[in-house]
Amino acid sequence: MLEQIRSRTQTTLAKVILVIIIIPFALFGIDSYLSSVGSNIQIASVNDEPITSQEFQKTESQFIAQIKSQDESTDTKIFKTKGFKNAVLDKIVTSKLVNQEIKNSGFYISDNQVGTYIAGLPEFQRDGRFSQEQYDEILKINNLTPKEFDSSIRNTLGSQQVRDSLKKLVFTPKIKIQPLVNLAYQKRDVSIFELKQNAYKKEVDLSDAALNKVYEESKSSFVRPNQVKIEFIIYSVAGIVPNVKVSDDAVKNYFTNNINRYQAAQQRRAKHILFTLGPNMSDDEVNEIKTTALGVLKEIKENPKTFKKNAKKYSQDSESSKDGGDLGFFSRGDMTSAFENQVFKMSKNQISDLVRTEFGYHIIMLTDIKGEEVKFESVKNQIKGELLFNIALAEYGSNAEDFSNIVYEQSESLKKAADKFDLKIQDSEWLSFEDAKKFFNNEAFAQAIFDKGAIAEKKNIAAIEASPNNLVAARVIDYRTSSPKPFEEVKTIIKDFLVEAESQKLLIDAGIKLIDDVKLNPKVIDWIDQLVIDRVDRKGLSDSLINAIFKIENINLPAYSGLFDKNGEYVIVKLNKVVTEDVKDNDSIDTYYNDYIALIESEVEAAYILNLRNNADLNLKGSSFTSQ
Repeated sequence: MLEQIRSRTQTTLAKVILVIIIIPFALFGIDSYLSSVGSNIQIASVNDEPITSQEFQKTESQFIAQIKSQDESTDTKIFKTKGFKNAVLDKIVTSKLVNQEIKNSGFYISDNQVGTYIAGLPEFQRDGRFSQEQYDEILKINNLTPKEFDSSIRNTLGSQQVRDSLKKLVFTPKIKIQPLVNLAYQKRDVSIFELKQNAYKKEVDLSDAALNKVYEESKSSFVRPNQVKIEFIIYSVAGIVPNVKVSDDAVKNYFTNNINRYQAAQQRRAKHILFTLGPNMSDDEVNEIKTTALGVLKEIKENPKTFKKNAKKYSQDSESSKDGGDLGFFSRGDMTSAFENQVFKMSKNQISDLVRTEFGYHIIMLTDIKGEEVKFESVKNQIKGELLFNIALAEYGSNAEDFSNIVYEQSESLKKAADKFDLKIQDSEWLSFEDAKKFFNNEAFAQAIFDKGAIAEKKNIAAIEASPNNLVAARVIDYRTSSPKPFEEVKTIIKDFLVEAESQKLLIDAGIKLIDDVKLNPKVIDWIDQLVIDRVDRKGLSDSLINAIFKIENINLPAYSGLFDKNGEYVIVKLNKVVTEDVKDNDSIDTYYNDYIALIESEVEAAYILNLRNNADLNLKGSSFTSQ
């Protein structure tokens, strides 16, 4: 049973749809989307509860994001198929049916249950405790109100109550699955023999007559699509950069004016004594405070060990004074400018002169440095590159419209635009529509050059920003319609195809005949391997071969079977013996039992959902991708 389930989920689309089916009602799952969408065009309904196009699109986007996060290699074309869209719609329908049944059946989730569940979610934890600030921030990011989120969690907990209730319907004593466990751990004694496809390739007829026969029979497979040749120019930031100049002084000035950006990784620790200046103080009052500060500074410079004592006595920074003026580690940008500039040019254990900021006079001692200071020379080339790019980007931006206008107004040729912007006119090879899409990785460009007017008039197409900071102008210079490719052009392709297809057929025919022969005369085959395998210890055999071995009937032994392997081999298997014993290992029994129960629970849940669907009033005709 488990194998049958697995065998139905091997295609790429099946795997993607399976992901949709098994995605749990987790934080910000489907319910939060369903509870937060607004009104829109109705595409379906479930017991008169509408499903809107906006609702569908949001749910679809969520599933695509989740699937991509689990497997970035997923082919995005799958997301455009009817199968995927139907799976999304089915998930929405199921969610609505379950939530409706929760209400109808009187399942109750208290406010206390919702609050306890939310408080326990790790997404809202900070330092092991629920953080209201983090809760508010995450809901804001996901465009949810507390009421909407509470509703989604209530639905989630209600759905879980339904699942828990269904699970109580499933009970199977372990002793009942013993035969299945024994079967799962059954051992099979087999002998293996292999025929190689390469041995049959030399028997394939590769004469011109044979190749031409395939060509004539399959001409429709060798049709060359409509194609164009174009000439084009590219106006880009990358093309402008080589002509831009930036002086060393400009680079140095940029570094000085943006020092925070480059020193942000370094942290410094300092302590200070603050003598506060009020906004309405007279000059005499300021001078009096300054005199006091200078006296303290003199004492500290003569004996740095007195810094802590003086900080506690004089500093009006009430927090740091408790720790002898210690401010801890801080980065550039954390402190007021004058204070920070002083700290980041000091040496360790150095004591500053008086530093005035908007808060008053400071005496500063640098006590520690963490991280290396970034020197100008180490970032000089980086800064220069950024400045060059920014200047080129500005020039590109100011000239882009002029470039586009010239291309449009001088539509008979690209020469005027090429001369003005010092660009090279380039030619392409023959391009099909698919080739053209890949040429600049831009479908709009392909559509423009394959436009009937562009082909007939051979005028410049409008300039297209094929990618960021890259304007492309082109014109069609030649065109040829779709036609069968000549035999000589595809001869090699036909030869390779014929060798592969015909040798595979010869191999399989030879394998089938050999199986018939060995049944009559066992000595016909000199078996190369004799193995004892089970579904766990496969002895390195492929999944397909293991499946074939365990499908061989064991009524009359020895029994034989054959399998074409994708590696270019035909594998003949002789089943010598089958050993089925009572499995006593508790871990193995528990593992299989848990898998079995999980499978039954999923079948019960599926039956429950199917029953809800059968008894529901579903109107899915508004969704153009479904045939229901």
